[in-house]
Amino acid sequence: MLFSFIKWVQEVDPTWRIAMVQGPSKLVPLETSNTYLPEMWTLFTVALLVVTIRYAVRIRTVGCRGFESDDYVALVFISCCAINMAVVQITYYTGANIIITAELAETLPDRDIKILEFGSLLEFISWYTYSGCLWTLKFKVLCFYRRLKSHLWWNNTTLKILFWVTGLSFVFLALSISFTCRPYSANWQIKPFPGPECVFRPQNFWITVIFNVLTDFAIMSIPLPIIWHLRASRMRKIGVSLLLLSGIFMISLAVIRAAKTLNGKPSVININRWGWREIIVGTVAVNAPVLAPIFTRAFWRKGSYRPFTPPDPGLRRLSTRKPPALESIVFGHYTDDPDEGHELSNLEGEE
Repeated sequence: MLFSFIKWVQEVDPTWRIAMVQGPSKLVPLETSNTYLPEMWTLFTVALLVVTIRYAVRIRTVGCRGFESDDYVALVFISCCAINMAVVQITYYTGANIIITAELAETLPDRDIKILEFGSLLEFISWYTYSGCLWTLKFKVLCFYRRLKSHLWWNNTTLKILFWVTGLSFVFLALSISFTCRPYSANWQIKPFPGPECVFRPQNFWITVIFNVLTDFAIMSIPLPIIWHLRASRMRKIGVSLLLLSGIFMISLAVIRAAKTLNGKPSVININRWGWREIIVGTVAVNAPVLAPIFTRAFWRKGSYRPFTPPDPGLRRLSTRKPPALESIVFGHYTDDPDEGHELSNLEGEE
């Protein structure tokens, strides 16, 4: 696969590389939209802003040394988002093999073919980064759940199984993207024009939506039993449950995106637009629980961050037999060390 890509790059003359910036000739029916690029850049900016605020919250609450695995996974996520945005920007002007027919491909000059091959290659690469965005969001949720771990009240086996299932589903998806169109270079080939499995790639949409929905449902099955065993008010439990179960919107949008794309006219704009809408909904839903400290008075006080705890002084030091406070987990101040006894001091009312 890598050899095919390197060989293609070596065959592209520098003249054609310059021409790619200018776009193909009028023979290629490029799609145009006055709202497409502004919408895409807005969604990317929102994703970047959410992740930036997330890191600001985490640095304020736990410091860089207190980062957990989901904080590092967020870097992979935003990297995939940046690549997707670059693909969106470039392919709007270059087009891709999805917008032409086999008959038109035979009549195009070499200059247009090289430009379309370049755009098609980028669109193909975005299948990996788009899937990377979705699956890093899943891993961020699983890593967040791991913070709820305690040997007294949490079944570690379930979480480990979900980590493996999610990881293997991504591997299977990547293999499907790589091997359902042969030879590998046909994924960006223009002449001779390849079949639909290499151009529109409906098999990728079906496999993605199936694994996406199944893994989301599996991940969503975790939080309710955990949260309702935590020490917190009923309304607070309901609120955090709704945040963690907001993945239902991701599932709904994943199905809508597949339906809109598979039933609509093959289009670079349509594919990228719905893909980004799905990503941004997932970004907001997954990061919402981590951003919760922003809405507390403790976050905005001067000095070191001290999360609030229940107002009963008798709860300052709890027995290890009791579940941890919800705030101490979500806000990053939970420890399952039995020697520390889940000590929760500095009440919300204290100054």
